[in-house]
Amino acid sequence: MTHFRSLKCGIVLLLVASALTGTCEVDSEGKLKADTTIPNTKLLSIAEIQEYRNARYESFLKSVSDTELSQENQELIATALSKSYSGIPLCSFSFTLDARGNLASPSEEEAVWIVSKSGGTIREDSKAQRHYRDAPFSYVPNKPFDLAQGVVVAKSRSTVKFRFPFTPRLVAPNLDSDAVRVLRKLEWIAELTVDTESKAPLSLLLTIEDDNERAHSPLVTFDVARVEFLYDYNASCEYYEVFSKLRHFEGTSIFSGDFLDKTIKTFKNVTCEQPVSYLLPEVKELEFLERY
Repeated sequence: MTHFRSLKCGIVLLLVASALTGTCEVDSEGKLKADTTIPNTKLLSIAEIQEYRNARYESFLKSVSDTELSQENQELIATALSKSYSGIPLCSFSFTLDARGNLASPSEEEAVWIVSKSGGTIREDSKAQRHYRDAPFSYVPNKPFDLAQGVVVAKSRSTVKFRFPFTPRLVAPNLDSDAVRVLRKLEWIAELTVDTESKAPLSLLLTIEDDNERAHSPLVTFDVARVEFLYDYNASCEYYEVFSKLRHFEGTSIFSGDFLDKTIKTFKNVTCEQPVSYLLPEVKELEFLERY
C-alpha cells in the first residue's frame, strides 16, 4: 500500500460538490447523507450501448493523440477506458461491506440488490433503496482525467500501467468537514492498469500526488489517501464489473485529531437480465468520486 509523506493543506472549498441531481447533502451535524434521487434514464440495448462505447473510445483516443505515448499504448488506454463504464446494466447483485473509522456506518450483512428499469437500486427483501450509482459498475468520464499528460509508469509481459492527473469532484462521506475540504484542494493522480491481451481494465487507483506544492496551511495532514477499483469480466453482463472498491483516508487534523475512513466493498453474484440492457442516466457528466 502506497504511503504518502505528510501534506499540510489549506481549507478553501465548500464541502458539498455542486453539480447534478444526486449529490450528497450535509445534515445539521455536518455529516453527509446520500441523496437517492434518480435522474431520467434511457434504456439501451446491447447494440445501442456498443455504439455509445465506440463513441467513448474515439473521444478517449482523441484525448491521448498528442501525448508521447506510442500508437499501440494510445489505443490500449482508450480501449480500456471505454470498457470501464458504459451504463448500468439491469442486474442483481450482493455485496459485503467492511467499514472502519471515526464516522463509519456499521458494516453491512450480505443482501441481494436489484437495479430496476426505473433507475433505482432496491434491496430485494425490504425494498430499501440505494443511490443509482451504488452498484458494481463505476463511471469513468472523459473528464476529469487529463489524458493529454498520460505516461507509462510500468510494463510487463501482460500488463501496462498508465498514470495521468485528474481533478475529482469528491465527497468523502465518513470524514469531518475540515478533512474533506482539504481533500478537494489537493492534486490527484490516477493509475490505470490494463491487460494487454484483452485490452481491458484490471485496476484503477486514485491517490494524492506526492510532494504537492499547493499545500500551504498546516491544518490537516494525510498519511494515506487512496481510492481503488478492481475489475473483472462478467459473461452474463457482457461487460467489466467492479468486484471490489476500496476507500482509505487516514491522517490528523488540528480540529478533530486523528481520523480514519477505510471502507472495502466487495461485490458478488452479479447477474444481468437477459437479453442484456443498460440504463444510461441523462446527465451531462456524472460525479465520478461522489459515490464509490
